[in-house]
Amino acid sequence: MVGCQPAPDAGRVVSHLEGRITVSQTVDSTADYSGFRVLVVEAEGRRIDTLGSARTGTDGRYALSVEADERGVYPLVVWGRDGRQRLLTTEYVVAAGDSGTLNLEFPLQTRRLPIRSEENAALQAYRNTMAQHRQNLVGRLQSARYDETPIVQSVRLTSSILWELRQTYPDTYAADLASVESLALLEGWNDSLVVARAHEIDSSNPRFVEAARIARRAQARRAGQEAALDAVEAFRRRAASDDQRAALQAVVVRTHMDSLDADAAVSAARGLQRRHPGSEWAEWADRAVYEVETLLPGMPLPPLRAQTLRGDSLSTDSLRGRPIVLEFYRPGDDLYIQQIPTRNALYEATRTDSVAFVSISLEPDTVLNRAFFDGRRLPGHHVIAPGGPEGDLARRYNVAVSPTRMLVDASGAIVDKYVGTAFLRLQSEVARRVNGDLSRPSPFSSSPQPTSPGTSSPGAPSLRPDTLSSR
Repeated sequence: MVGCQPAPDAGRVVSHLEGRITVSQTVDSTADYSGFRVLVVEAEGRRIDTLGSARTGTDGRYALSVEADERGVYPLVVWGRDGRQRLLTTEYVVAAGDSGTLNLEFPLQTRRLPIRSEENAALQAYRNTMAQHRQNLVGRLQSARYDETPIVQSVRLTSSILWELRQTYPDTYAADLASVESLALLEGWNDSLVVARAHEIDSSNPRFVEAARIARRAQARRAGQEAALDAVEAFRRRAASDDQRAALQAVVVRTHMDSLDADAAVSAARGLQRRHPGSEWAEWADRAVYEVETLLPGMPLPPLRAQTLRGDSLSTDSLRGRPIVLEFYRPGDDLYIQQIPTRNALYEATRTDSVAFVSISLEPDTVLNRAFFDGRRLPGHHVIAPGGPEGDLARRYNVAVSPTRMLVDASGAIVDKYVGTAFLRLQSEVARRVNGDLSRPSPFSSSPQPTSPGTSSPGAPSLRPDTLSSR
């Protein structure tokens, strides 16, 4: 076997992978399995960096060390012996000291390709749990009658399973991810438990700041915004780096924005700029000030006028009279792809005249967008943002994270913004508006939610698939 084993750099994360690749005798009886190439890579924009590489020997065995700047999940690729055919792409966890094995026989007879290691077993358990949850959620959304109770039961069960991965696979990367995902799912349904568990999240967790964001929203619902600020301060005292402290200051800014306290939000944003001049956080603060002035709940949505992928003209003015879901995404983004089944189920559970979905790709390359849609169903209106995430359209709505969604009421006023994993909050709010249930506060609401005349009414169509018209 031939391996490419870089000398580890101090401070970098190194893991090891080995195994054997063979070919079924019905395909190749030579018993020479040399020349397969195994790589672990990292995508930097459109550039691909190789983190580890090896070729199989005659017996099909290979071994490689994988070195990355930080622990995480990276693509693992197997290339054929001719060097032109990609035979397999899967996920691989790079974590310090982890050793795994992956044995393959081509042609593959199964889609399950377990990389045998503690880290990768934890990742598989996390992925399987979320896949089952999405399947259950889609089934509930597509049922003959929308019922929140079984959805809550499914959320609580999945949240519990994800939290328990900390005990099943202690100190693994995927268990860290799962613990914060558990909080994101439970948010709004059991905020006391969310707050208690959030303070168990260690600063070494890659989603530490996200846990703080979730905790401050939960605490705001429980005890108000002052208590939420205290919760953020508790996270800031435990922060392990300047970057985490800056990110938590950004959470303070967001807390004031959710309180609709524009002066306090601007003051906190300017403080962030003073402490981190010339950094990405200084730029973020500028965008936050713009959002305070332009994009808070209750404010009119800045008008959108664009051309769809089909070449039609589209404007938010033409969609007025019903709620609008604006979603910004990147084709190929893992989180967005995972959310597509639930997103489509929510789309199907509404009528053409009750909710409009406008999906805006942050990838300006038309060819890449069409490749993303090839074989994939994503109903609704579709727009490509000129200039991508740095273009005028993304900046107009202050979109810095994919996916980001905004809900606009029937009068054209902003209801709220939903970033990353916050899809369940959006789903709940859409259901309230389509069902005309605005008298009951959303379980996720942590701030005043202004509504405007014409947003909904007791006579609005119910959120049921049997009332759909074809689109």
